[in-house]
Amino acid sequence: MYNEAMKAYERTSHSFSARLLCLVLALLLCLGPSAQAADMGTLKIKLFKSGKADAFLIRTGSYAVLLDTAEVDDAEDILEYMAEKGVDKLDLMILTHFDKGHAGGAPEILRTVPVDRVLMPDYEKSSPTRDALREALAMSQAEQVYLKEDTAFTLDGVVFEILTARQAYYAEDEDNDFSLVTRLTHGDNRLLFAADIMSERIDELLQSGIDLNSDFLQVPDHGRNRDRTEAFLQAVRPRWAVITCSQKNPPAGAVLDILQRIGARIYLTMDGDIALQSDGQAITFKQ
Repeated sequence: MYNEAMKAYERTSHSFSARLLCLVLALLLCLGPSAQAADMGTLKIKLFKSGKADAFLIRTGSYAVLLDTAEVDDAEDILEYMAEKGVDKLDLMILTHFDKGHAGGAPEILRTVPVDRVLMPDYEKSSPTRDALREALAMSQAEQVYLKEDTAFTLDGVVFEILTARQAYYAEDEDNDFSLVTRLTHGDNRLLFAADIMSERIDELLQSGIDLNSDFLQVPDHGRNRDRTEAFLQAVRPRWAVITCSQKNPPAGAVLDILQRIGARIYLTMDGDIALQSDGQAITFKQ
């Protein structure tokens, strides 16, 4: 069922996926708020407390998607939560990049539960985390997809837009700037997950012409303050912002100040797991 949905909605060119997204959003606007809310269902997202690492379980009515898997030691907590919620398989795993704080838990999860498909960025990296992931993927039945172009697809009315890196090399930090950036559109709500992008990749997004304004933002790079961080936050202007961080690795004070000036309500995962829920109009949080 999931593979059919992906094949129906995936797009393999930047211009075509952009046109698709514009068409979807235009149709939503034409429907109006009351029609958009109808049959939207509920979007549930668990943002795990995993230190300076990312792991987000996204659930719609029929699908379960894991966006990043945090570190090796976090896999047990993710699997326990999945079991508690009756999630015995993943339709999709999205690994934004191959850093240990984003892909470290993937091998254990792949060995424990069925995963239909794994989306990853298309770049080379040699590390213990990457080697362990390759081995687990080889043993898994999961379809492996390395994204070279932007992709858009819909699951239960939630539009997923995945934005890929444009360059073959990044001077500041290749691994971080190859991160897949994921945006979800659920009715009136837009949620942006920026992974670990840094200044060069932020510039790409700012110059792309994409309207980055979103209701929710997972702040990039665990709240570090980079050269282009303020410009990015001003472009997104989130109402709610989540920073994945720890007491040992807290967010930069300057980033918190910018978000406060924008008027965003800030949540830090070092204070505990976060449960986000969208009904297509309102977004609620519980921590």
